[in-house]
Amino acid sequence: MAKYKEIADYLEREILDGKFDKTKKLPTEDELIKHFEVSRNTIRKAINQLVNRGYIYQVQGSGMFLRERSVTDYINLGSLRGLTKDLPSKIIETKILALHVLKADEVKAKQLRCEVGTDLYYIKRLRIVDKEPFSIEVSYFRKDIVPYLNEDIATSSIYTYIIEDLKLSIGFADKVINCDKIDEESAGVLHVNPLDPALIIENTVSLTNGTIFEVSKSIFHYQKAKILNRINFK
Repeated sequence: MAKYKEIADYLEREILDGKFDKTKKLPTEDELIKHFEVSRNTIRKAINQLVNRGYIYQVQGSGMFLRERSVTDYINLGSLRGLTKDLPSKIIETKILALHVLKADEVKAKQLRCEVGTDLYYIKRLRIVDKEPFSIEVSYFRKDIVPYLNEDIATSSIYTYIIEDLKLSIGFADKVINCDKIDEESAGVLHVNPLDPALIIENTVSLTNGTIFEVSKSIFHYQKAKILNRINFK
């Protein structure tokens, strides 16, 4: 993981643990440079990460301040880091509903920019929040990029495995949000009624070099999922 991301993750944990709540102000750039023993460029990249994650804002000549946090947990639309990061006060569990290798059909090959017949990992997971079904996640990973997945990895954090074990750099994603009537099978899993509404987020995720390695769809319990996108006016 890049150094600036490590620093951003560390500062994020400090913020979530309430270290800066009393002052609402973070250390200066110079203080952070001295503390982490890195370049100004690295610190500025870490600060930009925190700005983009919605934790802080900068006032020229005055420093960096914490943004007011939402009183309710939410799904961060601008994040790819998973429910554990988005819902830090909740108990998150994962149940594997399916995990196997299949061949890419024409639709998936087009979405993943690979050849028809390419091996893909298919993973279907139920995400449980505070003992209640929250969402169903269906993911396809290119096996030539993510060569091995098992239930242990899929139950914990696939992205942590990709970053820390496979040493791949996740870059960016396109997200499409829509609502639809839930199908009968998914309704049973999420404990809602067939044809109830469902919030659906589709992801196309790329490495930093632009290679698409995953397409996924998350179907959320319509009464439990809340979405937040924190925007900086530029």
